[in-house]
Amino acid sequence: MKCVHICVALSLMLCSRNISAQPGATNYFLQLPEDGVPLAQIFDSRVADPAVYQQHANKVFFVWGSSSAQLPKGITGSKYFPSIRNPERKLDIDWYKKNHPDWIMYKADQSTPAYGYIYDYGGLVPLDVSNNDVKEYYLSTFIMPAVQQGYKVVAMDNVDLGNWPEASGHFTNGKWTPLYTGKKNDSSFQWAMIGWMQFLVDKLHPLGVKVAANIKANSASSDVVLRMMNTVDIWLDENGFTHTGKNVTGAAWEKQFSYLKHIAPTKGYVSINQVNNVVDKADSSQIEWVIANFLLTRGPQSTLAITGYDKKAFYQEFHYRPEMDVNIGKPLDTVRKEHNVWIRHFQKGFVVVNPNATDTITFTLSKGKWKTATGLVVQGELALKPAFGFVLEKL
Repeated sequence: MKCVHICVALSLMLCSRNISAQPGATNYFLQLPEDGVPLAQIFDSRVADPAVYQQHANKVFFVWGSSSAQLPKGITGSKYFPSIRNPERKLDIDWYKKNHPDWIMYKADQSTPAYGYIYDYGGLVPLDVSNNDVKEYYLSTFIMPAVQQGYKVVAMDNVDLGNWPEASGHFTNGKWTPLYTGKKNDSSFQWAMIGWMQFLVDKLHPLGVKVAANIKANSASSDVVLRMMNTVDIWLDENGFTHTGKNVTGAAWEKQFSYLKHIAPTKGYVSINQVNNVVDKADSSQIEWVIANFLLTRGPQSTLAITGYDKKAFYQEFHYRPEMDVNIGKPLDTVRKEHNVWIRHFQKGFVVVNPNATDTITFTLSKGKWKTATGLVVQGELALKPAFGFVLEKL
């Protein structure tokens, strides 16, 4: 492990440019505070009382996959849908074979449905979302009832640009019709997915309904991924800056950061971060790393979700840590890089992140005392180990 020693003079003589004032960031649907850490909840089936969302210093404003459209004032729910699969389990493969056999997507062997996921009850029927009849059916049969219930956001899951289910084609009047190569990187599949999301946006926007999409940032080339992200209203980012209990560093961090420079100023963004262990027992330094990265890249419609991970992600439950009370005011500038660390200033402090996987970076604070999100009071020099971040409030 290398150690790089530098001196960075950090002061509160800050710039006046706020990221929330950037051009194009006008169509806001979530009423978020400009300060603090606006939170998101990922599914809510195990949240007995949604009042818990508003009982702490930083509050929940968005729920991905909410059980009801009716939530406390200020909280926006969303109806969950698996984007390329039939969302109604009762309409199984036999039903589609009888009623719409040409809508079922198969793998290249022309016999295995391209389920993608298999559950204890089987798989959700994979559908040809390049077919306009399928799009209209999905919209009218599944999505419109949710809109009529009062949902203002649809949460489209697995909007991946990589053909992970290995979908290849379907049958038309009993004859095989190839659509895709069946390989992960397939431009025809990518454009079909983008077209599907554009269809939903075009149909739902006139109704005042937004489209959120769980998009894997590494599922295609950067230009294609950005095209998809810009098509929808909200990017749900399941990788965040901590995924499967491990902090994202190096080139992977840089790529994540590059997307957020484009998306966060003008689009909705939900950052899911899966910390090691249950949230209540996760290491405090990892919690602060997550919060520091979120604030570093936060836009006016960004929300943060911190979940636990131990062989699987722990969604559905609400968890809160004292570190999440942090509030260093509104952002006063955009992020910038100084001597291999990334810094952003706020009204009452700043955040600093070292995404390097190997180098410890030591820098000198400006005069006075500073408090971290974990409550540690520091002054003078501060060492950032690899994959470390701090939220520092001026005392």
